[in-house]
Amino acid sequence: MKLDHTKLVALAVPLALLGACAVGPDYVRPPVETPAAFKEAWKQAEPRDLEDRGKWWEVFNDPLLNGLQEQVSISNQTLARAEAQFRQAAALLDSARAATYPNLTGGLSTTRSRASSTTVAQPSATPVSRGVVTSHNLPFNATWEADLWGRIGRTVEANAAGAQASAADLEAARLSAQAQLAQNYFQLRALDAQQQLLEDTVSAYGKSLQLTQNRYAAGVVAKADVVQAETQLKTTQAQAIDIGVQRAQLEHAVALLVGKPASGFSIPRAPLAAVPPPVPPALPSALLERRPDIAAAERRMAAANAQIG
Repeated sequence: MKLDHTKLVALAVPLALLGACAVGPDYVRPPVETPAAFKEAWKQAEPRDLEDRGKWWEVFNDPLLNGLQEQVSISNQTLARAEAQFRQAAALLDSARAATYPNLTGGLSTTRSRASSTTVAQPSATPVSRGVVTSHNLPFNATWEADLWGRIGRTVEANAAGAQASAADLEAARLSAQAQLAQNYFQLRALDAQQQLLEDTVSAYGKSLQLTQNRYAAGVVAKADVVQAETQLKTTQAQAIDIGVQRAQLEHAVALLVGKPASGFSIPRAPLAAVPPPVPPALPSALLERRPDIAAAERRMAAANAQIG
């Protein structure tokens, strides 16, 4: 059977059109209308969420804080969950990409059988044994789905964007845990300084109360002066107890961030010796380009766009 040139062209054109078809629109970042000029300097945003932020906490020169921050990436359970979600997203991406390759299946089976002995009709005939029969079977099957409508390609695109969003979520969780740890740590050190001040005040008020009681016993001062001295002492002692409770709560929060049980975790008291680094009066807007949560939101929008088809 022969096909003329016209029929071959008529057959090839629909196939080419089918191969070029893809369900769903290509993702394009939404345009943002901006004025032609600004009074201040202006530049186009360029996401830089993948840049290494480094060990920013080392600017405080606190060895204990440095050690606690190192434990966050190792033992923090929130980060462990985010890492598991990222591995799940990466596995989904590998599964989607696998659909673009042929699917090969095969298996080997072996069967051993022994035929039963047979006899002829005469009673004096000798039985005949057929022996053991071994048969091998090697089935093989190959399938491949042509991505004519772009379904597989869009699935890979959506899963790739989802994996990138999951990676950004992981970095956002890590940055949040590190920042919260530093904040709790310095609040705890500030409470240590307040606790030391209150203890010194309690000691001074105790001596003042003893002196006032002696003067009252000698008839120099009135009873009201003794009551006032006792009130000052009890109020300061109550404040010291409140500071101790707040410190315990912050210590438990730090233990949770580093993945340690609160019952076996403690931070020794120490004065607040860290000097904060100088902070400029205005931070550049370029810091927004390094926020992983913004990158995650943009990647999820790209994944939803790919799933339209």
